[in-house]
Parts: sequence; structure tokens; C-alpha cells
Amino acid sequence: MTQRACAAELRRCSAGDQPFAVCDQTMTRPDTDRTNDVLRNAEAIVFSWHGVLYDAGRTAIHQAIRDTLAHWGVEVTDAELTASRGPTGRPQLERVFSTARIAEAYRCHHHRWVTESDLDVMMAYLEPRLLAAAQIASTPNAEACAAIRRLHDRGIKTAVVCCTSRRLLAPQLDALVAAGIPLDAIITADETCAPAPAPWGLFEVQRVLGITDANHIVLIDDCAAGAVAAANAGARSIALLVAGTPAPKSDATIACLSEIA
Repeated sequence: MTQRACAAELRRCSAGDQPFAVCDQTMTRPDTDRTNDVLRNAEAIVFSWHGVLYDAGRTAIHQAIRDTLAHWGVEVTDAELTASRGPTGRPQLERVFSTARIAEAYRCHHHRWVTESDLDVMMAYLEPRLLAAAQIASTPNAEACAAIRRLHDRGIKTAVVCCTSRRLLAPQLDALVAAGIPLDAIITADETCAPAPAPWGLFEVQRVLGITDANHIVLIDDCAAGAVAAANAGARSIALLVAGTPAPKSDATIACLSEIA
């Protein structure tokens, strides 16, 4: 394909003339009664790391992804990054390149489709930027901290799960210790073998906290993969809604963490 043809194809994709389905970009209204019902009888509430406990809106993480793709000559929009939110690192690179426009942008620039080897090299470039993102967003979200403390005061166990290794979370882990957040478990990629939607992170939470019935675990996440992971583990889920995106198929939804009483 010539450079002119590539440019035309990219304009066609950007204009919305894509041969694939597009999600309705709306946000479901939270249901307080449903949320309270999901929280009833919960023995442990698990918070997702990125987008919930840290980096609300995932601004720092998304900038790391944006900088990495730009290094390979591919520009990505805020909307595309938001739509790709979920387990970060290589899983997010794979989701981003599952977007037709981005995959085609790479192909036009490099005259071939992205390969597994390309993703390996991109991940090596991304890793120091993920560490920098953890430094930039090293203050835990105030609403999440307040919710964790409220739950702790009620005798409900709390945990966080993250698909990133501890070495790339170091500034944020240090900040958690300094803030004295009363967490009963911190589960990272170092403790589990696969990110959401695999259920292993929640299996590890259940094991560490000694919870017999996974249905008494509730995961709070801002992405669809988290809701699927909870379902796969036999747990329940509450989606923290993100403006302009469809709500995940979770057991309940909230607009902000202050709704976790």
C-alpha cells in the first residue's frame, strides 16, 4: 500500500467507517441498593491497583503507553487508551494493537503488521516508563484510602490486586507503607501467573485471607477484565464507572469510591 493509500485508510478508520462493531459510549447510572446488596455479607473487599487505588483515570499509565507507541511512530488518542484500560504492560499493548486503526497505523509506518517479537521489544522500552509512571502517580487515591479505612473499622478485610511486578510499583508500594493504609493483602504479578480476566489474583487473595467461599469476596475495578476475573473466581464485582465508556458486566456499579460505606 502506498503512503497516500495508507493515509486515506487511516482517515477512513478515524472517521468511523470501520468494518467492526463499536461500543455505545455511555455510562450506566449507579444503583445504590444493588451496590449495598453486593457488599452485604462480604468478608473481603479487593481493590484494583491502577485506576482505583492509584492513578485515577490512569493518566500516568496511559502516558507511558502513549510515549512507547510514539517511539514506534504510532499516535494513540485518549479515547483509544481509555477503551484499552485493564491490566497494564504487555496485556495493554496487545489490547491497543487489537484496535484496527492502531494496527493499521503500525503497518503503514513499518510496512508489516506488529509481531510478538515487536511487542517484546516494546515491553522492554515500556518498563522504565511504567516505573516512572508509578513515581508520578505515587500518591494513593484519597477516596480509595478512606474507603479502605472505613471497611477496616467495620472488621472487613481489604486487599489490592495488580498485574504488575513489585519492582515496577516500588514508589507506590513505599507510599502505601508511609500512609499506613490498613491492607490485609497485596497481590501483584510476583504472586500470580496471569492477569485478569484470569482469576488467579483473586484465588491468591482467597488463600492468603483464609476465605472459604469466594462469593464473599468483592472486587472493585474500573475495567471489564476485572469483572470477568471476579466471575471466573466465583467472586462478585463492583465496577467503578469511567465517563464516556460502557459499564462492565458487573454485579453493581458505582460512580465514586465514597459509595463504599
